[in-house]
Amino acid sequence: MARGQDGEAYDSEAMKERRRRILDEARALIAEHGVDGLTVAALGKRAGVAKQTLYYAFGSKDEIVAAAILDYFETSEGKIDYRAAPGTLARLIERMVAIVTRNLGIRNYIAALIAIWYGRSPVLWNALFDTASTSHRNVIAALVEQEALQPWVQPDELIENMVGQTILTTNAWLQGRIADEDLIDRQVLALMQLLAGVTREPVRGEVERIAAAVRESGAKAYLASL
Repeated sequence: MARGQDGEAYDSEAMKERRRRILDEARALIAEHGVDGLTVAALGKRAGVAKQTLYYAFGSKDEIVAAAILDYFETSEGKIDYRAAPGTLARLIERMVAIVTRNLGIRNYIAALIAIWYGRSPVLWNALFDTASTSHRNVIAALVEQEALQPWVQPDELIENMVGQTILTTNAWLQGRIADEDLIDRQVLALMQLLAGVTREPVRGEVERIAAAVRESGAKAYLASL
């Protein structure tokens, strides 16, 4: 648990509020200037805390950014009103629709996160991967239990490929090659296309039916039909 300079754990309301302010300002600076443009000095000034306090509480700039990413995604996850059971393809699509809908409104912040994926910081890459792969892991674990994956598939490699595909599609949107109104369906279809190639029947048939329905009427309409 992170601690203040006086050794007090972040369990008082004042300490929680200060941590919240720090992470909120970190995300704001990332959205405005990117990860490389964020400085600990600027963050301290915006958050109203000393630079040394930030280092003491978090350890490094990368760890501050990682904490901001994880905190934001955990908060966003808690706001999703899931209907489908964990580990199902419907649950994966529900999360994708909710997350992409959110991402459409925070383009600059998402651009900064995409830069992390292609960057050189293991701390930041792992933070981004951990948040992006949460629902993927549940689905793949369920497929492993069902023996629905092709025998040559390595689950961990598949999860990383799924996250990487999502990153590629997001980057295409950032470059203007995918319109805002098409991004949700493109993200869902990209994952279904990938899963269709690594699953066995009867799951493969389910994946293909989902992909056809999303292509025909869209991911939101597919979810509404369940």
